[in-house]
Amino acid sequence: MKKILIIFGTRPEAIKLAPVIKALKKEKVFKTFVCSTGQHDEMLKQVVELFNMKIDLSLNLMKPNQDLFDITYRSIEKLKTVFNKTKPDLLVVQGDTTTAFTSSLAAYYSKVKVVHVEAGLRSKNIYSPYPEEANRRIISILADINFAPTLNAKKNLMAEGIPGKKIIITGNTVIDTLFEVKSRLNQKLVVGKIEESLNKNFPGKYFEKEFILITVHRREKFGENLKNTLIQLKKIAEANPEYDFIYPVHLNPNVKIPVQKILNNVPNFKLLSPLDYLSFIYLMSKCRLIISDSGGIQEECYVFRKPIIVLRDNTEREEAVRAGYAFLAGGGSKDFKRIFYEVDKKLSEKFNFFKGKNPFGDGRASERIVKLIKKHLI
Repeated sequence: MKKILIIFGTRPEAIKLAPVIKALKKEKVFKTFVCSTGQHDEMLKQVVELFNMKIDLSLNLMKPNQDLFDITYRSIEKLKTVFNKTKPDLLVVQGDTTTAFTSSLAAYYSKVKVVHVEAGLRSKNIYSPYPEEANRRIISILADINFAPTLNAKKNLMAEGIPGKKIIITGNTVIDTLFEVKSRLNQKLVVGKIEESLNKNFPGKYFEKEFILITVHRREKFGENLKNTLIQLKKIAEANPEYDFIYPVHLNPNVKIPVQKILNNVPNFKLLSPLDYLSFIYLMSKCRLIISDSGGIQEECYVFRKPIIVLRDNTEREEAVRAGYAFLAGGGSKDFKRIFYEVDKKLSEKFNFFKGKNPFGDGRASERIVKLIKKHLI
């Protein structure tokens, strides 16, 4: 029996791999092992429980104040034991985290084939996002199969010399996940529990006014860039008291400290502790628009028809910009305020930002991935 090892360490990886794991577990021709490095331990736990995933191996890498050096060398050291213990025929990794990079490197050292889910995303700037852009480029070199979510991702890989036979377009698995989550949000009992959880996190009514949902947390923003971005957000909020601005704040001190200093006393800013995934998606479904420097949210917001202002100079999700619902605003730039008002004006005029098909897929990516893995291994 062929053995498959799936490794993830962060909440976004678990979210996007959940439907793949579920589909692989149904296949009786494989022995599937699920390993968590625990890079984002508490946030990861929420998703594991939400999708009822069984973790076979846990590395518990999460440590206070760890940096990229710490995560990299400690994960490589522990992954050696995992590969020796499971002896897999195939490794499955997702995306561009340090976990995905080190796992692929460990597989290469162990001469194990690598499957890369969500391959081919490129910003074409090795420091934006950092270190994700470098991670995903390296994984592509090591991967035996690159499951590209879109045609654009495939073109990126081919431009780097990856053979076409190693690239297959599948759609993005996050759409599979969101279809399931969206169906749950139609259940009164589920919504009741979410609202109860939100009120514990931040007492008070959330939906008295329309609100803007915000996430800003990227490593490359730390310092002056983040400070400038927060100042712009403060100015926008003060000029628009008719809206609330809901911001679940990352626990990293490089984010939390400047956010508290600059935004804490703005009356229509609601600063929350980090939310569980279901609660965050619920807020996404209710908000007017999103302001974020996240990559994955650019994919997720299409399902709920929410335009997004991307606080970055470039994006590896160019499909979202071309589709007309994502707007690059730079980090703390003067264009940010202008773009906010343009998007807000279009929303007031009932402008349709979502005219075509979802550029990231139809919700059947995991089905295609498992079918192709089966074909490749058997």
